Amino acid sequence: MSKNTPKGFLQRLRRFGGAKSGLAAVEFAALAPMMMLILFGSVDLLDMLHANRRAQNTAASVADVVARDTEVSNAEIAGLWSAMDVLMFPNQGAAVNVRVTSVRIVNASRAEVVWSEGRGMSARSPGETVAGLPEQMMQPGSSLIWTETEFPYRSPLGFLNDGVSTFRHNAYRRSRLVDPIPRVS
Repeated sequence: MSKNTPKGFLQRLRRFGGAKSGLAAVEFAALAPMMMLILFGSVDLLDMLHANRRAQNTAASVADVVARDTEVSNAEIAGLWSAMDVLMFPNQGAAVNVRVTSVRIVNASRAEVVWSEGRGMSARSPGETVAGLPEQMMQPGSSLIWTETEFPYRSPLGFLNDGVSTFRHNAYRRSRLVDPIPRVS
């Protein structure tokens, strides 16, 4: 029989299927792209989750620091803004937009701004009515510190997200020593 007949082809196919040399290289070539995709995707996902957590912790930390004060001065506000680098490390703290607002709860459905300071976000006007606060924070006659953060995140590898995602967080803390906390110069 000639090698061009179907029987010769089947014999060569069986020999090829039974050959063990080069099998590992073929398997690696088939699996390597998928493994690289999983690896780089995991790195990107973990970095994104950590950056989001740092932005959330920044909002909570700033609200907590201000809520412990008896008054808030210009120097303290400047110190809070400079603390962003430490709170967001290894991300850029300068990229975080933040607003700290002291809010007085007038009644169960109405809250108004006492004072507000922002970096990268505009401050709210004193007396402005605030909506959307958590129901459990709406205790008439009390006040709270409300911190908002926005962090524009760009993935270092651009593997999962090639654009910019913005992480937004709110943190609320009750004034602990004075109600409401005054803003001084």
